[in-house]
Amino acid sequence: MTTPPSPPLTQIIITSTLQLRIPTSCHITTTTTSMSTSTSDSGMWDPKSQTYIGGIVPSHHTAIDIADLLALNNGKLKIFGYGSLCWHPGADGVLSLANIEEDEHDHDIADEAEAGTIKAARKVTTVPGRAIGYQRCWSQRSADHRGTTEFNGIVCTLLSDEEVWRLHHGEVDNNDNGTQSSIEDATIRRERPSMTEGLIYTVDVDLVDDCLAELDFREKGGYARDVIEVVEDDTGNTVKALLYRGTPDNPAFWKRVLMDLPLAAAIISVAMGPSGPNDIYLLHLHKFLAHAAQHSPAAEIALKDHSGDFHTGELATMVNLLQSEYLPYFLFGAGSNEHGQLLLNSGGSVLVSNNDLDGDLNLDGKNGLDDAMSEVHELTEMLLVVPRQNNTDENGTTEEEPSIRNGNHEPQSLHAGGGHSALLTNGGDLYLWGWNDAGQLGRASTSSSKSTQGGRATSPFNSVQPLSNIKVNALDLGHTHTLVIEKDTGRLFGFGENGRGQVNGRADGSTLSDSCHVAQTPVGLSEERFADVGAGLFHSAAITEQGELITWGCGRFGQCLCPAEVETQGDGAAPTVGRWRPADGSKLVQVACGRRHTVALDEHGRVWTLGDNKYGQLGRPVDISISNAEPQLVDGPLGRVNSGCFAICSGWSHILAITRGTDSKAVTMHGWGRNDKGQLGVRSAQSHVSAPQVLKLSLGSNKIPTETEVDSNEDVISIQSICCGAESSHVIDMDGDIYSTGWNEHGNLATIGDGLSWMATYGVSVVAPPPSKVERNLFAAGGAHIIALAK
Repeated sequence: MTTPPSPPLTQIIITSTLQLRIPTSCHITTTTTSMSTSTSDSGMWDPKSQTYIGGIVPSHHTAIDIADLLALNNGKLKIFGYGSLCWHPGADGVLSLANIEEDEHDHDIADEAEAGTIKAARKVTTVPGRAIGYQRCWSQRSADHRGTTEFNGIVCTLLSDEEVWRLHHGEVDNNDNGTQSSIEDATIRRERPSMTEGLIYTVDVDLVDDCLAELDFREKGGYARDVIEVVEDDTGNTVKALLYRGTPDNPAFWKRVLMDLPLAAAIISVAMGPSGPNDIYLLHLHKFLAHAAQHSPAAEIALKDHSGDFHTGELATMVNLLQSEYLPYFLFGAGSNEHGQLLLNSGGSVLVSNNDLDGDLNLDGKNGLDDAMSEVHELTEMLLVVPRQNNTDENGTTEEEPSIRNGNHEPQSLHAGGGHSALLTNGGDLYLWGWNDAGQLGRASTSSSKSTQGGRATSPFNSVQPLSNIKVNALDLGHTHTLVIEKDTGRLFGFGENGRGQVNGRADGSTLSDSCHVAQTPVGLSEERFADVGAGLFHSAAITEQGELITWGCGRFGQCLCPAEVETQGDGAAPTVGRWRPADGSKLVQVACGRRHTVALDEHGRVWTLGDNKYGQLGRPVDISISNAEPQLVDGPLGRVNSGCFAICSGWSHILAITRGTDSKAVTMHGWGRNDKGQLGVRSAQSHVSAPQVLKLSLGSNKIPTETEVDSNEDVISIQSICCGAESSHVIDMDGDIYSTGWNEHGNLATIGDGLSWMATYGVSVVAPPPSKVERNLFAAGGAHIIALAK
């Protein structure tokens, strides 16, 4: 995948991603000295495999060496296990010699002498114990264990109380940082450190070297080692043990999921790696912790009062819910989240780098952060959670296990409006979220809801319900209204802002509210059947199955057809509905709406426009009539039969179209209209382009290409699909990469640069959960945000 130019090494941003993207020209190395008595050799971080290659696992802020540690334990090596070592030490290697099930039995029998006899012959034994001053955190990427490099899983790590506090507050943990509350917090952590349950392995003297070799010399994702104090549950003795863990300063640390438990649970519920499903890792560990609490009353009390594990049980509950009652969709987005259109539920005001969620983050309870981010400037993860529905196919067969990869639940398209977003599935379920002040989500409530009982939440997820009573075939989101075409019937419905009749097709005098969340059909169109629909700022348009263009709403700038001569309604409301088709009888097949214009495509590849032409958005010179009563053809090849045009889209004042030659699969993009903010990605002497021009997308291109350049395929981005934001343009190439240009005030381009030319998006890679292999990416752009999904 193409990435933006790499920043200096000292400024590298490791983004919060499902698939870690690090500039390939940079290498991150560790320089800490290993505790091992052998020569230190730092490993090199490999962004492709997402592991350290070669070298020794580095030590982490500890002065004690191996010889001293062994002396403290009579020559034996004690290792604290907190993840898979609690239930499965592997099929080979030194630690696999432990018999965890037999050891668990030993703890349960009354005769301690007998237990000692059983263990005497074994070289590796285990006892349950608690790490002092450490918390179990689900924040370590797994690209080689419970996930892959394409879709990372999550495993737990141990973080010190001080590390956790700094991650949540962004302050140095000492008594000189100036606030009374921080001093009190530090005192509490010292006097009442966390206790985290795990297993203490004891390795016999003659296996110590082999064990260290296996654990120290390995290709692993960002681990370091410490020596920590642990308490044995059975005896209450405090001993020192070796701890291998992922620390906050390594490339595989994933702060985003630490702060967003629903996202972490969703990833764990679907991730799969060489060692098996990610959820098995979590659920086995949860089972171990439950058994440990039952085994030792002393440990149960200590863990209750000083628990270092707030999240394992909660994540297990969430994962079970996601696999039984809900479905997760993994989306990606950037730009404004003012109305929740990016589904982000994290603290802080503006997030420029997802890896650097600085000190504005204030953890509010165990479930993450309740205050929504207002915007993000790079592509980041989004989680859409919806209720599971057992749909039936055309043969009446009910899906036994609904999945986003099973037919009806698979995503069909994404959509974005002024401040709301939508996902449509193959089965016709439409999920809308975000801005709902005008009822544009088709419901009276806010964008999402938690199940409640007796006033208390019974679900940890803000799930989004599908649009009620309507299965949808096609739709478009306007600035504050939504239009949908019903599946099977072809009927059209609208809801949301209706002040100009853009929903119900009636002008001033309507007795209905200016805003309406109840779906309704525009006046006089209840018997029509529709094939496509477009929603603008204050007007709407649609194409009938017979190929006729119909418009309604505000027509002040000529963006709507002249209304048919129909008598004023009884309530004084005059219909705004007009209709038209080309004089030669050609069928229209697509329509899109801008702020003050409408554009349509016919079956022969000709592009028609009507409305305001202030910025040349009609594809004709701006000095030729500001508006037209009927659509006219654009200038140039796109106004001719067999132009090869097969798709159009529109921003507020600019238009994009793509064509395909008869003898070639290559796609060419054309653009025209407003360009003062780089909407077309070309630098022009004027602030607009008044006739359709070929746009050659080479990275960082900054001018309209010459005919020779257009014919050349050198360094050209191959286009898969296009979309327009209000004042921006976006394309996906054949590799699934997204390129953007235009207005970028809210970070909605997710690019590095001035927005005046085409640049690759920065941040996460758009990936799909297993077992899917990405076939193509879906995306949509709205007023000031962009969303994407891999399918």
